[in-house]
Amino acid sequence: MIDINLSINEVNAILLALAKQPYEAVAPLIEKIREQSLPQVPPDQRNDDRRAKLGRDLEEVINKDDDGPDSPVH
Repeated sequence: MIDINLSINEVNAILLALAKQPYEAVAPLIEKIREQSLPQVPPDQRNDDRRAKLGRDLEEVINKDDDGPDSPVH
């Protein structure tokens, strides 16, 4: 195990970058980052609306990749 100190913005940037990768490859890692990072964010610095938007952005990127040129026609 290692400890890495990152700002909230840096963690969010990493999550967005990971979201551009194939879902199967990164979903467990994204969840692990979220599980470990959220409890560390002080309540007065939490922004549930922004976190919800990040979640929607992540889903949009993942869904966009699913509709790419290599995806089967539905």
